[in-house]
Amino acid sequence: MNTKNILTAFLITSSFLTFAQQKGKSAQLPKEANTFLEANFKGVEIQNVKKEKQGTTFKYEVKLVNGAAIEFNNRGRWQELESNAASLPTTMLHSSVASYIQKNYAGATVTEVKKGIRFNFVEINNSETLQFDSEGKFIKLLVE
Repeated sequence: MNTKNILTAFLITSSFLTFAQQKGKSAQLPKEANTFLEANFKGVEIQNVKKEKQGTTFKYEVKLVNGAAIEFNNRGRWQELESNAASLPTTMLHSSVASYIQKNYAGATVTEVKKGIRFNFVEINNSETLQFDSEGKFIKLLVE
């Protein structure tokens, strides 16, 4: 075999291994978590998955290569997102949340999103937290 064929074989093998590692990481998650990642972080690779005991159940902590960290409950439902490296999407929330932020805080960076039972909290620029109800209606501004 010449050098060119060896290099080609190496590149093909390494791409298959990378794909297999990625599939292995996503296989550790419930289906709902994988669906969430595909819908909101399409094309962003999983860096690692950590399964932790939480009381009588457990949670999953997923870190992505873009710096985002996502917490899922044992069923794969998202609970919290956080990132200091890049702005987080708000696609998992009611569409009016993104509209409100764009209109009132143009250019803001979404650094954290927390899902509560009745409310969702969106932190922007690492300083202000906006509270929305489950229908996406703005409730109030919480300043830390």
